[in-house]
This record gives sequence, structure tokens and C-alpha cells, in this order.
Amino acid sequence: MPVRTIRAVPESEALRRVGEIAARRARCHDPDLETLSDEPLEAVAYVLERRRVPEAVLRCDVTDALVLLEYVRRAVPALPGRLDRLEYRLLSLGVELGLSLGELAAALGLRSRQAVQHRLLRHAAAERGAPRSEVAERTARRAESRERAWLDRNAPALLECTRRLLGHRDLLSPPAADPGAAGSVTGGGAGHGAGEDAVRELAEAFDELAESLARVPADRRDPAHTTRVRHLAARLRLLLADLRAHPAAGLRARPAVRDLLERTARLAAAHQAASSGDR
Repeated sequence: MPVRTIRAVPESEALRRVGEIAARRARCHDPDLETLSDEPLEAVAYVLERRRVPEAVLRCDVTDALVLLEYVRRAVPALPGRLDRLEYRLLSLGVELGLSLGELAAALGLRSRQAVQHRLLRHAAAERGAPRSEVAERTARRAESRERAWLDRNAPALLECTRRLLGHRDLLSPPAADPGAAGSVTGGGAGHGAGEDAVRELAEAFDELAESLARVPADRRDPAHTTRVRHLAARLRLLLADLRAHPAAGLRARPAVRDLLERTARLAAAHQAASSGDR
């Protein structure tokens, strides 16, 4: 196996990156900001675990966190296994958020997109407990090819279902609680607060799905098209799970909209099966 390239990151650069993460989180009023440490390794864990911020912020955080990991590899060389796992999670999150392999390569000090792809494959093999061999990498590439083929065939249907769901957002969202009803905040009940949280969470899921849809290139030949559709499919599964979790959601939907939900759920499940290699 080739010797790993570790980017040389001075301590001043690492501290600057932590500061930039903190500044971005402050600007978007991150509710978890008070838990952010100025210690680089803790800052990496923070980026992975504290994600209640806009995607644009999180994308910048991921690249900064990858630089911090390179610093930690030299400063704390006794933690390679843990650092590999953190790197895999950061790279996977970066791909999910739509960062290009070139952007990820730059953060790691790698020279090519292919180097990032190979590193992802090796990390994935290690996570599965498989040997980091060429055979394992070929298997992973075949799985990726199967998913890409599925997306090539079904992306138009997936995008159309997403557009239609977003168009029926008002019917699918649970009604806001009546402030004057029993159990409201003014009445001292706790149920009203929980109901408001449910409405807000579902609204955020719709907003995130709409943002993902807006970022899908219109031209299917665009190199970013497949990555963006893959990300949208993940967001769509989250929204469907949220709809199932909120009993009031969808009660006002017409039968045709419920049929749309069922069709979308089948597509999302089929994509998940294709991406995981299930038959």
C-alpha cells in the first residue's frame, strides 16, 4: 500500500481554521456554538456532530475540518485509526453536501480527484472490515456503478416527484397549533411546544429538500448532476421519514397526493437498495 501523504499544516493555520469555523457558526447563530472547543481534534468532532446550520456553512466547515485533521496527524500521530474514521466521515459528508472531489483533494493536500476517490474506497473497505486490496476497491467501484446506472435511469422520475411534493407542501405539512387552544404555551402546557417543534422540523426538511433540488444542474451531462441527485435522494428519504413520524402530516392531502407520496417512497427505497447493493 502506498505511503500516505500528509499535508504540512502549521499550528497557526490550524488555529486560524478553528477561528473561521467559530466565526461562521456565530454569523448563522448556531445554537450549539458554546460547545465548540479551540482544540483542533475537538473542532473536527464538532463539525461532524453539530450540524444545525445552513449547508453553505457546513460545506466550508468540512474543508476546514479536513485541514485540521492533517494538522492533528502530525501533532498526534498515535491516533491513526481514529483519524481515519473521522476523515472518512468528513469526506462522505462533503460528497453528500455537494463538494467536488477537487475541493476535497485541495483540503487534504492531494494532487487529484482520483486520489480522493481511492482514499474513500479504502476507508469504506476498512469500515466494512475488508482488506484494503485492489479487489475490494473494484467491488466498491462496481457498487458505485450500479447506483450511478440506477440514477441515470430514474433521476427524471425522482426529480419530478420531488417537484410535485414541494408543490403540495401546504397540504403535507401539519397545521400549526392554535395559540389559544388548551395546552398552549400561554396555558402552561408542554404539548404545544412539542407540536411547534414538529412543525418547525418538517418545515426545515422541506426547505432543505427545496435547496437540494435547486442545486441539481439542468443539464444531465453536467459532472455534478449525479452527485447532486444522490444528495437530493438522501434529503428526500429524510423528509419521507419526517412525514411518517408526524401523524398530523398529510392528513389534509388529497388521494392523488397520497398516491404521489407512495410512488416517491418506492423510488427512494429503490435508490437506497441500489446504493447499498441490495437485490
